[in-house]
Amino acid sequence: MRVLLALEQTHISKGAIQILTKLRLPTGSDLFLLHVNPVPQKITGLAKERILKISQQVHAVQKEVLDQARQFLEKVEKGLSRQDISVHSIVKRGFPGEEILKTIQLKDIDLVVLGTRGYGKATGMLLGSVSQWVLQEAPCSVLIARNMPREKKVDRGMKVILATDGSPDSQAAVNFLKAMGLPDSSKITILHVVKKHVYETEQALTTDSKDEAKFAKLAEEFLKARGREGAKLLESTRKAFSSHDITIQERLVFGNPATEILKTSRYLRPDLIVMGSRGSTGIKRVFLGSVSNKVVHSAICPVAVIRKKKKR
Repeated sequence: MRVLLALEQTHISKGAIQILTKLRLPTGSDLFLLHVNPVPQKITGLAKERILKISQQVHAVQKEVLDQARQFLEKVEKGLSRQDISVHSIVKRGFPGEEILKTIQLKDIDLVVLGTRGYGKATGMLLGSVSQWVLQEAPCSVLIARNMPREKKVDRGMKVILATDGSPDSQAAVNFLKAMGLPDSSKITILHVVKKHVYETEQALTTDSKDEAKFAKLAEEFLKARGREGAKLLESTRKAFSSHDITIQERLVFGNPATEILKTSRYLRPDLIVMGSRGSTGIKRVFLGSVSNKVVHSAICPVAVIRKKKKR
């Protein structure tokens, strides 16, 4: 796997670093650490003038900023270095969103990880312009990370919500999570939301039982035919993780997809939500799917939006 971790020297990148210390990338992965030094337009304009003194001052400032960026990446690299992956540091100068997208193309990235800024209790998480741009335009999967202050617990595994609807992007989300090395004692809640009509009432069915026949019967009684199909999807998804040493919970919900994913995340307080970029009923992607878009903007934990990578 080829992963790009976009960093800046602020608290915004803390969550991105945290999530990659918890997740273990597949053996042989390449992790690229990218720091983009923004170009101050005013200083750049002065540097273009034939004024030697100003040009020398600008070059001195740029060298100092470059050295600071390299030292910062060296520190991050030491914390993320493992014997089974290769870590590469890249420092660029330009506009962050543009340089991140260029690097994704140049390095053929599978997953880009970056932090975001801004939080409002009324409106949820407001993405910064860079993270929104990358989320919208990147041809690969995107993990938007957020700082997750928690009490330190020894040997605590990760809690993950895997939202699935059976679409190609959802299947890619399953494959992504299977490829990642989750810590011991981790728990995955596989969530499927049966979309309800406006006049219908929300309902939920949760089980840790491996008795799929019993669960399917309950689902059919609970949600009729759509419940039966949802139970089958949850069963096939759970079987995909049968060889992994993790706890699996299945949750079948009848309601609005984005609302129920967010509601489940507020209840379970996961470390990560993993979902496909768009649902099975979506047309050719022009904009990010409405469900994933709402979840990314309003979730209070990191969200991985997975796209099925196109073959070149």
